[in-house]
Amino acid sequence: MKVTIMGVKKSQTKSGKTAYTYYGTKDFTNYEVENCECTGSAVVSDYCYEEFPVVPGDVVDFEYEPGFEDKATLVGIKMLQPFGKQADKK
Repeated sequence: MKVTIMGVKKSQTKSGKTAYTYYGTKDFTNYEVENCECTGSAVVSDYCYEEFPVVPGDVVDFEYEPGFEDKATLVGIKMLQPFGKQADKK
């Protein structure tokens, strides 16, 4: 899923484990555009125990694997376009 990072929250679980929540925006799916009235972007967030080297403005791909009860679990973030590199593309 292609996401523009808007923020990252680092927190502690009750057991003391460090966790990260990655916040971003993404385009609406083709299905949503064809069947709904969509304006702007969709907001996404995902939670993980791994810290990824991203900053607000980075365009990334959230990578998932089946996790507990086959629910999608964030397992990686692949950099597509680092923040600040948009001007280099001219």
